[in-house]
Amino acid sequence: MPEFDIVGLVKSQPLEFTPNGAKKLRKHLNKVGWRFGWLLFWQQAILGLGYLINLIFHFKRKRLLPAWLLAKENDIPVIECINVNDPKVARVLEELKPDLIISAYFNQILKPPVISIPKYGILNVHPGWLPVYRGAMAYFWVLKNGSESAGVSVHWIDEGVDTGALVARRSFVIETGMTQQRVLTITAVIGARLLRRMGVQLLSGQVPQTIEVNLKEASYYPMPGSDDFNEYFKTRRFFRIRDLLRYILKL
Repeated sequence: MPEFDIVGLVKSQPLEFTPNGAKKLRKHLNKVGWRFGWLLFWQQAILGLGYLINLIFHFKRKRLLPAWLLAKENDIPVIECINVNDPKVARVLEELKPDLIISAYFNQILKPPVISIPKYGILNVHPGWLPVYRGAMAYFWVLKNGSESAGVSVHWIDEGVDTGALVARRSFVIETGMTQQRVLTITAVIGARLLRRMGVQLLSGQVPQTIEVNLKEASYYPMPGSDDFNEYFKTRRFFRIRDLLRYILKL
């Protein structure tokens, strides 16, 4: 997207290797279940293997890399933070003077005064059809609930959770055998295209039109627990190794 000047990227730091960090990790794993925690570790291991294969054989293809690494390759400042709402982080963001902030699959809730920093506001890419699938891991819940379709939404961030004005959304059919990883990947691709459309409108001086929604359909889904994941795994997978390697090696 050459029409946009990216002035910085905020990366959420992983849990620290400290007694307090280990305590937080155990608490999180006790909630989601150690089986799901193992799957996340295995997924990252497969992704790491794919990156290593790419590095060794120098495939002349587009590379699927983390946003923070792409930022560093393009000399874009990367800000790592444990708490994005920390006053120190807010001051750094203010110094960058962004016209627009994009929240894309970020694992923290943005609060004032961060929300008020950019000129236009903050657009959030949500991997779910709003307002029906508010909350964490919509790509999990849409599969667990047996929905026939999933969606991705772009909305302005306000002080609520996925409650800001909706400006774009698109749905897609859930095919037989789809995994969470597959649904999440599709939402990322669609979300990027919707974001570009919103950005072009702002550059041309237009304000993206708000999409009216039926708030009676609104539902909030919390972070799934171990029982939710165990029930899900009876009928569906979280990811497939061949899918992960295809994303990395065939781009």
